[in-house]
Amino acid sequence: MDTRWAIGYTYGRRALAAALALLSMMDPGGVAARAGVLDPAAIKTLPSEAKPEDFAVVKPDYQADTTPDQIGRIVVPVMVNGQGPFLFALDTGANRTVVTPQLLTALGLVSTSDDSVTMEGATGSAVVPTAIIARIAAGDVVLENQALPVAQALAAGISGIFGADALENKHVEIDFKTGKIEIRNAHHLRPVEGAVRIPAQMQFGLLMVVDAVVDRIHVKAVIDTGSEYTLGNAALRAALIERAHSKRPKEPIDVLGETLVLQHGDLQPVTTLTVGDVRADHFNIVFGEFYVFRLWGLDTRPALVIGMDLISKLDTFAIDYQRREVQLLPRVRPDVYR
Repeated sequence: MDTRWAIGYTYGRRALAAALALLSMMDPGGVAARAGVLDPAAIKTLPSEAKPEDFAVVKPDYQADTTPDQIGRIVVPVMVNGQGPFLFALDTGANRTVVTPQLLTALGLVSTSDDSVTMEGATGSAVVPTAIIARIAAGDVVLENQALPVAQALAAGISGIFGADALENKHVEIDFKTGKIEIRNAHHLRPVEGAVRIPAQMQFGLLMVVDAVVDRIHVKAVIDTGSEYTLGNAALRAALIERAHSKRPKEPIDVLGETLVLQHGDLQPVTTLTVGDVRADHFNIVFGEFYVFRLWGLDTRPALVIGMDLISKLDTFAIDYQRREVQLLPRVRPDVYR
């Protein structure tokens, strides 16, 4: 299915609209946000009198090449206890960093069930052991002396999950065109040039939630780089069916969460999503009674989990934890501007 993004701003009677096309999607999914035209001035976070010199020119705390893992997630090379680098999946939907049993074996460490924790994932929860890790570092982004959950990885070759607990007050920027990831201290850092800036609410710890619209249905959308698919809850599906006055075609699909709990869903087409001034047309969402919506208190109203199936189709994607916003820069075709 061909999925297209568009971006536009309206000023009085004049409209500037640019259709931004993305690569054909091999996996189902979608991304949504609040409909309507957003006045860019409404989301400024720096004073209007700010001067160029107010922005510090700083090197990234962390910069590295990244390639997707087997299910399309962002891979982050990290050092653990001074060894590595080991490959971790960047997961903005996880409040805790997680390590695998294979990593503990490589480091000569052991886990303990005496200090077990409940690990939550998209499809369920599981009680897992923990292990004391002296230091996890991605450049200058560091976690020290942490009792971290120990769980198997979803994809081969992945040694853990790099969670949002390491990203407080950080600006995380992924350039999918060049395959680069940067993590910086967000203070006085310029936003991504040319990107649409979407205000977000910080909920459930460091979870980023944006207002969204799917086929004119207002929803809450969680930004989750740890999810392979974009997921919709039962309330959103019911609202869409009521809006269309008929059932949309669906295809069964299985979703495997970080806790390795398998849950069934239905793949269904959606016509339009908007994220601020960014629009996506003709894509799929996986609908189901997913555990994570109950966990976050989003099971009774229309809601989405925005996954990597669509995020990865952007040119550049950033999350700024200090400004509490996401920044979206779609890929531009040379012929889209009229």
